[in-house]
Amino acid sequence: MAEAATLPRVPERTCIGCRRKTASAGLVRVARRSDGELSVGRTEPGRGAWLCAGSVACFDAAVQRRAFGRALRAEVSGQELGWLRERLLSEGVSTSEGPTGHKLEGVVGA
Repeated sequence: MAEAATLPRVPERTCIGCRRKTASAGLVRVARRSDGELSVGRTEPGRGAWLCAGSVACFDAAVQRRAFGRALRAEVSGQELGWLRERLLSEGVSTSEGPTGHKLEGVVGA
C-alpha cells in the first residue's frame, strides 16, 4: 500500500469517441476557443475534448454520438467536423486501435 502512495499520479483523460480512460499521451485535444473557432493542441485555450490520436473509429463514434457538441458545449457544424477530421487524421496513422495498441471494444467498425 505504501508503494502506491509514492508513485506520481498521472492524470487520466477520457476519449469522447470510445470512452476509454487513459493518460493524455495517447490522446489529442480539440478546443473551442473564445472566438468560436476549433483548434487542435494540448495548450490551446478554451473548452476542450479529448480523442484517441489517429483513430478513425473514435472520431466517427464521437460524430455519431454528437459528443463534440456536448463536450465543447456548442454546436459543431458539418464543415467544422470535416476540417477537424482531415486535420486529426493527417497527423497520425489512421487505425481502429487505441493509444495502447489494443483493439477498441464497443466501437462500431473497430
